[in-house]
Amino acid sequence: MKNGASNAVLVRDLFKGDGPYLDLAEDFVAQSCTLCGLTVDDDAQFGSTGLLCAPCFKLEIIS
Repeated sequence: MKNGASNAVLVRDLFKGDGPYLDLAEDFVAQSCTLCGLTVDDDAQFGSTGLLCAPCFKLEIIS
């Protein structure tokens, strides 16, 4: 059962363009890592700082 503490972002919130997710939506559409700017593919992860490539996601977990 969900407890409401999820870090999920709804797609409609990403593309509304009026919330804090505009940069994340742009990175998602461009398929680029929020931190390093490299092109991401199927291994992209959503972290607390945005859409991340695998190496940046690992760095985020460590820090």
